Amino acid sequence: MPIEEDFTEALRTTLLNLEPPNTPSLVQAGVRNGRRRRRRATAVGVSGAAVIALVGLGAAVVPGLLPDGRAADHTLAGPAASATASATPKPTFTGTLPADRALATLTALLPTGLTHSSPPGGRQAGQLWVDDGHGKSLLEVHVSRQTSTTAIRNRVFAGTTPLDDGTLIESRQAPPGTVLGHETVNVLHPDGLYITLMQWQAPSQNAPSTRTTPILTLAQLRAIATSSQWQ
Repeated sequence: MPIEEDFTEALRTTLLNLEPPNTPSLVQAGVRNGRRRRRRATAVGVSGAAVIALVGLGAAVVPGLLPDGRAADHTLAGPAASATASATPKPTFTGTLPADRALATLTALLPTGLTHSSPPGGRQAGQLWVDDGHGKSLLEVHVSRQTSTTAIRNRVFAGTTPLDDGTLIESRQAPPGTVLGHETVNVLHPDGLYITLMQWQAPSQNAPSTRTTPILTLAQLRAIATSSQWQ
């Protein structure tokens, strides 16, 4: 028999001996495989959603999701927390208050009925001319926030009894008839805020008095120096 016929006969015999595939088994295996794939896709979808939710929450901690099982008790940052922080009073300045700002506050605290103007160099020196129609007086103001008040307490406020809130007030007035009329009020707050307010009964510091009485009484000077507007 030729070799081609031998090969054909062998192939026919092999095909006749083959068993048909178990179709139901193949179908069941496909169904099981499909179910496994669907469960896996669902799990991946849930995990992705959880990750997106956590990203949306930012730094917030979800209670019960800590690694050791403890519930997180962190406060979420938001408008309420910001409002609480902003409600805490803070100093409006540190160091020395610029002279122009100090003069603006002083001018706003002056009694009505007075005129005021700036002497030469007054804006840099914290000086102001005040006139009630009977002659000019020179006012000078210095405001600072001290980080250490020991030296000032010992030098300026020695022997001064503090108020109930700890504020120290020291005032001096030139004796009547003094050629150089001069009044000074010093105020030191517990937070280091230090105000010095001076008044001369003349247009300049070293000039003889041109008035018989000061424009501002010592009580008025104290009221200005202790005003809360200096904060």
